[in-house]
Amino acid sequence: MAASKVAKPVRRPAAAAATPTTDGRHLRRARTEEKLVQAAGKLLRRGGVAALGVNAVAEEAGVEKVLVYRYFGGIEGLMETYAMRSDFWPTLAELIGEAGEVVDVDEPARTAGRILANYARALRKRPVTLDLLAWECANRNPLTAALEKVREERALELDRALAARGLHLSPSAAGLGALLAAAVNYLAVRSRDIRVFGGLPVGTDADWDRIEELITGIYGAMAAAEAKPSRR
Repeated sequence: MAASKVAKPVRRPAAAAATPTTDGRHLRRARTEEKLVQAAGKLLRRGGVAALGVNAVAEEAGVEKVLVYRYFGGIEGLMETYAMRSDFWPTLAELIGEAGEVVDVDEPARTAGRILANYARALRKRPVTLDLLAWECANRNPLTAALEKVREERALELDRALAARGLHLSPSAAGLGALLAAAVNYLAVRSRDIRVFGGLPVGTDADWDRIEELITGIYGAMAAAEAKPSRR
């Protein structure tokens, strides 16, 4: 009988070592992106919108300008990232509190008034944001469109946060909020150059305390009106 052949052990290729999700290349890119975002912010604070440009941002960051296009697609994408990453817009915590303590589901209209008052207070602390809001009114372009996108995303974030806490604004309250937010944006921008608008003082912190009271009062009046039974 022929001797049986002994099967040789089959060598299987060793499993490839797991590649770290963040390797050196990814780290370098992340650092470069952050340099560019920070550079954009510095230029805005130092020289306003007129100081922005691919060449200026790249020089400020100390990198080649081609990286602005490679990582962000251009100055518009960079500004969108800047607005998302920085405190360019008032944060959710500023609007509703760290633990959402501003939200009262039993008082939706008054809650909306308090949120808008908080928005006005937070917006006035952001000179770069006010500069860009002023520029947006005079010159809508791809850059301001990128900032608009972030603003709308933040508004949706606020809506989701309120809904998660059981608060749903009526269409009237939501519409009034949009109108008053636009008024706050305009008055905050103009208050840097004027002291009074249409008989309403806007130049000092005390003036804005009064504006916040007016906003809360408007929403309080809406709450009272909505609580009354309708007459047929």
